[in-house]
Amino acid sequence: MGAISANRIKFSKPNLRAVEKRINQGGFSKELYIYDADSHLAVRAKPNQSYAESVFCLYARIRPRGAAKSKMYKRQIMKVGDARNAEISLAHLRKRADSLFLEIQEGRDPKQLALEEQAKQEAEKQLVGAKRALRDMIYGTPMDNGEDRMRDGFIAERRPSKRYQKEIKDKSNSLLFDLLDEPLYSMTPERVKVVYLNMVPKGQTQLNNAMRILRSIWNWAQSKYDDSGLFVRNPVSRAMKQLGININRTNRRSVRLDETEFGTYLRSVLNLRHHDHTSALRNGRDALLFMLFSGVRLMGTMTLRMADIDLERSQFTIIKKGGEPATLPLNSVTEAIVKNRQGHLPADVEYLFPGVSCRGHYWDTKAVRKIVQEETGIAVTNHDLRRTYKTIGAELAINHILIDELCCHAREGVNAHYIHPSMSALRDASQRIADYILEGAGFDLVVELLEQW
Repeated sequence: MGAISANRIKFSKPNLRAVEKRINQGGFSKELYIYDADSHLAVRAKPNQSYAESVFCLYARIRPRGAAKSKMYKRQIMKVGDARNAEISLAHLRKRADSLFLEIQEGRDPKQLALEEQAKQEAEKQLVGAKRALRDMIYGTPMDNGEDRMRDGFIAERRPSKRYQKEIKDKSNSLLFDLLDEPLYSMTPERVKVVYLNMVPKGQTQLNNAMRILRSIWNWAQSKYDDSGLFVRNPVSRAMKQLGININRTNRRSVRLDETEFGTYLRSVLNLRHHDHTSALRNGRDALLFMLFSGVRLMGTMTLRMADIDLERSQFTIIKKGGEPATLPLNSVTEAIVKNRQGHLPADVEYLFPGVSCRGHYWDTKAVRKIVQEETGIAVTNHDLRRTYKTIGAELAINHILIDELCCHAREGVNAHYIHPSMSALRDASQRIADYILEGAGFDLVVELLEQW
């Protein structure tokens, strides 16, 4: 083949035909480069690959301008088969290899320049995302159709619970409305302070909650767009520090139903069915009773599915605040509520507390709680009922581990995960709490509940 060295030959038609024959006959057992003696052109041959599938390429050691050391560069120019079909001459291929060699040597590596341009475009694209308004940071960038949004917002990426999503929406629309269309990165402590002070009359506890949400969204954006340099110090934290306000400290409610109020409250809840016969009031009646006698949170109660209730085992499964399932016992009251509703609701209903026309689930007990408060003067929230349940458990000296399990509260300590109370132990504890409330009510709640739908 007119070889000058083992792998270096003068590229000519006769010599390349010899190379072609050797490649097609399987003359190479590993990847090999055959160099042109008169240029920086080479042919890359691989095992089990025909000559037409081989590649003309640059293969040379180059030290770019300004670099301390040289390194080997391998850059594909064209497949041999493509060059042959296009009738490209060796002279043209040599010229392309030599030109590429000089460009790299001068610091103008086309591949590197392309990577830098791509990185620049990505940075510009990221910068556009980093400069979005608060609304788009929360819900995602609007798509061209104006209706849907991309999944690049706080809610889509952090995947908060439905309850937290609702809270974000409510607080954004009521307390953070003035900030929704402003770029998040440009918010200053002064701007946050103005919004905070203007909204104080609407309630400081809820406003502090809104500020915690805004702070979380800003921290998420800082992490997401870390390379942009736009998010340096959280304006919410700085604003609250300047105002001397600790938004992490909340005045926790201590309200609970007193035992002297059991009868009055429960009688009023039962009488909700006499106001009208809408499903909303029946939902509200039974939801209040279920929360009081089970200790389950509002959303755990509202989203309880019929399929997750096992009457044979007297237990039900809810989704906890963190998104994990939890199986809890039914006591005599909660079991009566379930049987009563299953006996009167359509057979194909999905939720124990269905929404209007049985679509979705019931959402809140605000309307029925208002009726009960006006009748009795007893103002308790959904969570006050849960607090009542847990407090009674403590007053009855029920083991705190059982109470925490019933209320789906995380237990602390390195050995907490070793203790798993049985369902029978949990059921006994729940029944003791239910019996205490029933005794304080002074009438047979279960009998009266089942008397009239």
